[in-house]
Amino acid sequence: MPSTVIDLTVHTDHCVVSYLNKSPCLLIILLLMSVTGLHLFSAVSANTYVSNIPNGYATWTPDNNPYELTTNLVINNGETLNIQPGVVVHLNGYQIQVHGRLNAQGANNNKISFLNNGLSNSQIIFKASSDQTCTINYGVFYSVPITIEGGAPKITNSYFTGTTSAAVITINAGAASITDNIITTQNPQTAIHINTGYVTITQNILSGARGQQGYGIYNTGSTAPITGNTITNFYTGIYTNKPGTIKQNTIINNVNDGIVTAGVLDVTVSNNVIAYNKCGISRDANIQNNLITHNTYGLWGQTSSSTIRYNNIIDNTDESIHLTETGVNVIAIDNWWGTTDESTIRQTISDYDPDLRPFLGTVTFTPFLTSFADTPRAIPEVVVPTPPPTPSSTPSPSATVTPTPSSNPTYPWVYPTDSFYPEPTLFYPTMLPTESPNEPGFGGFSESDIITAVVIVIAIGVVVTIVFIVSRGQTNMRQFNNPP
Repeated sequence: MPSTVIDLTVHTDHCVVSYLNKSPCLLIILLLMSVTGLHLFSAVSANTYVSNIPNGYATWTPDNNPYELTTNLVINNGETLNIQPGVVVHLNGYQIQVHGRLNAQGANNNKISFLNNGLSNSQIIFKASSDQTCTINYGVFYSVPITIEGGAPKITNSYFTGTTSAAVITINAGAASITDNIITTQNPQTAIHINTGYVTITQNILSGARGQQGYGIYNTGSTAPITGNTITNFYTGIYTNKPGTIKQNTIINNVNDGIVTAGVLDVTVSNNVIAYNKCGISRDANIQNNLITHNTYGLWGQTSSSTIRYNNIIDNTDESIHLTETGVNVIAIDNWWGTTDESTIRQTISDYDPDLRPFLGTVTFTPFLTSFADTPRAIPEVVVPTPPPTPSSTPSPSATVTPTPSSNPTYPWVYPTDSFYPEPTLFYPTMLPTESPNEPGFGGFSESDIITAVVIVIAIGVVVTIVFIVSRGQTNMRQFNNPP
């Protein structure tokens, strides 16, 4: 019987030691790994670091968000990068340089996000060799500009916020299509700058930082059409010194000019709503079927090279037409001036006056229309949507732009001259950051990941040490209670 008791005691102590030595240790280790270790693995799996296109073909999916650039990502000639709806891309001050094919296809309710992470060199560049089928659809560009140096990229249904570059979208070559986008700017920034190439700009909303020296569209190199856009709150809505067509646009609430043609011939301006600017249209053009209203000056500085017919030039606060050229006569017949009283019309035109303006030519405005011309009938309300929230921010409501009379004293007017159209300084990044806050620290792991791993190892070591001490204590106790 005594030996049986001794055997039972030893067996029981062995079970206690085994229980203390194994079960708590495993339990605590598993608990620590589930609380902290899984955090490490989730942190690793939640960041996909990219520096190239492996094997020449890649598809980015939202399951691996966010994608972090660790250097300039070059899509080489013959390579393809597909980006699916919902993907988040952190450029971290680097560039996506497209020599091959970029196919970024978001969705209306699941857009693709491109973020610069506070580093202004971030941008996307379409190179001369880029594939003709490159597409960006339903993207959101948070301070990430685009430069087009060639190819024929299609940029549609996307939202751009202002950047520190001279323009949000710059076209240096190629045959791009920019359609149904929303582009907002900051400071003296241009929304779209065309140096050369053939680009179609259609159905976009362009909104500037009112009072700053920025342009909605600044064109010095393309004959392509500008059609159906809404352009508001810039210093000048459209500036062009190339032939082309500007039609069916809404150009309102710009500080100085709605449209400037810089004296170039063969520009057709038709079927636009041009309102609440200081000057509606400056310089020569084929000006037909426009609603030109509620500007300080409807037309400014035209010459005999202009054709001005079938417009509604009404309710401009100071003058309907203001001539500037010495001895040059202008013909502006078959327009509606808001009245059939010839003397009233004459009072709205600044041309030859023997006492006040003896050096100017004369505006011929008769015959004139006796009712509304075939143009847009009203000034549409302009709603500039706010950008979709970043993945971690809260949505904000859309903003409604109410037309502001151009005599607003907040913005002192300066009469337009050719000196008002300076060439914007182009932005070409010359230096790239050598590292990024989100760049991996070692072997694909960030600094925070490595620290977390070290903490886990130390914690496990402490737990093992405690269990070992407890186990030794139990062994010593058994030896004390059961001496040999």
